[in-house]
Amino acid sequence: MPNWKQVVRERLPSSRLKVSDRKSVVGELAGHLEETYESARSRGLTESEALDTALQEVADWRVLAVAIQRAKEEGSMNHRTKRLWLPALTTLLAASVSLTLLQYIGIRPYVVWLGNVAITLYWAWLATLPGFGALGAYLSQRAQAPAKARLAAGLAPALVMLIVMCLILPWGLAIDGFDFLRVVSFGLALTTWVAIPGAALLLGALPFLRKSEPALESTSH
Repeated sequence: MPNWKQVVRERLPSSRLKVSDRKSVVGELAGHLEETYESARSRGLTESEALDTALQEVADWRVLAVAIQRAKEEGSMNHRTKRLWLPALTTLLAASVSLTLLQYIGIRPYVVWLGNVAITLYWAWLATLPGFGALGAYLSQRAQAPAKARLAAGLAPALVMLIVMCLILPWGLAIDGFDFLRVVSFGLALTTWVAIPGAALLLGALPFLRKSEPALESTSH
């Protein structure tokens, strides 16, 4: 009987597949060709005829390699979307809608003045964030994401705000020049809109950061 893995390795272009994917692809194709070969032999075909029948299953190995790699890349992207991007977007959207609604119904923030600098704290909004952090981390956990992805999904609003603010500061300094008060204000804004909300989101996400235990299937006797 042919060594089907060797047959596939010789025909499958190595440059078309990632090294991490090649081993599993070779195994799957080898198993399929072996089944086709055995089926042909059971119908009375000679070894040579059965081998030809099996190899005819693949019309163009180069085209097959490209198709496999494309399918794996699309699958990986869809996997990442379910594990991270959709849960993170859900958390971000929920937090944004919550803040908008609270502002719309007239709930005012608590303002603390430090000299000429004001710190704005939306206590009512902060109180909703643990729930949203839990929601994002839970959705990511349900998609079997690793702990880092669950954490990112739960902290999405704070992470997005951190990115936005880190883009704003250099831009402002480049336009208006360095100003100590502006830097202090930026630090306080980071505390108000990133650190404190991030802590609230983390509080909700923490229960979903532990390693997931595989579900035990009950067996009936």
